[in-house]
Amino acid sequence: MSPQPTLIGIKTVPIGKQFITFCVVRNSEIKYKQNGEPYLLLELGDQSGRLKARIWEKAEEMYREFKRGEIVKIKGVVQKYKDSREVKILKIRKAVTEDHISLEDLLPRSGKELTAMVERLQYHINSIQNRHLKKLLENLFSDESFANAYYRSPAGKLWHHNYLSGLLEHVILLLDLSEILAVHYPQLNVDILKTGIICHDIGKVKEYSLEGYIDFSDEGRLVGYMAMGYEMISREIERLEQFPGELRKHILHMMVSHSSPTSTGLQIQPMTLEAIALQRLIQLGEDINAFVRIIDSDILPDEKWSKYIPLLERFVCKTVET
Repeated sequence: MSPQPTLIGIKTVPIGKQFITFCVVRNSEIKYKQNGEPYLLLELGDQSGRLKARIWEKAEEMYREFKRGEIVKIKGVVQKYKDSREVKILKIRKAVTEDHISLEDLLPRSGKELTAMVERLQYHINSIQNRHLKKLLENLFSDESFANAYYRSPAGKLWHHNYLSGLLEHVILLLDLSEILAVHYPQLNVDILKTGIICHDIGKVKEYSLEGYIDFSDEGRLVGYMAMGYEMISREIERLEQFPGELRKHILHMMVSHSSPTSTGLQIQPMTLEAIALQRLIQLGEDINAFVRIIDSDILPDEKWSKYIPLLERFVCKTVET
């Protein structure tokens, strides 16, 4: 058996500590100093996240050498640069066969146990009383290829649940929350809400490529997960005999109305109780996951505040332990 390479997680390395590990080149571009001299700005990623790195010498040569999507072995030190962690590269080379490292090894993944999450999803599917909705979900997950893609898919590229099985982790949280919400609002049709939760991001199984880091597939960029998901669910409903037309409208409405309430453009707004519940549960799950990531990975040690987060239009503060 080949020895497993040592992967330390670049975002876990303390500032000032030297390390050796493997990373994937997420991005590579030539920048220029104030005096006009070029340098190479890299974005490196591994299972712990991503950090920027700069190579000050031989920028054009290094740019040709280290392409996006390639695995590299680096010796470096983590340093503070403008309120962020950054890697100062001391040595760098391409990975070779003898390193026994693959792009799969460098993908971030959920910290939750996959089997337990799949079992929890099955519990929620089994809890659905409406036979049409249960059949819809059972048919979807009877396709082993689809089921495995759903269990593996991230829920986002950078912002929230941006790791393998992130979609499943996100969905399980929303399903669990839906049961609590239904206790307080008996007017909710929990079968419709749970079906919407399971199906709303279904297009993300096609939206992302997973070659060493999470990026958009061609179809993801050109069409988008919402349109792909709508098509997938609409097609699956058409295969079911005597699926009620009103029920179809409610499920498809949730497929196109669940984006953030801050979104602009041609988005359909939630117009049913289940659709507004879905939208707000999604926002809660996304924002808390993003805050946890910022607090755990982006706020520097011994500091209380994050850098300014443009997407949030605010800073994030770490809660002081009491």
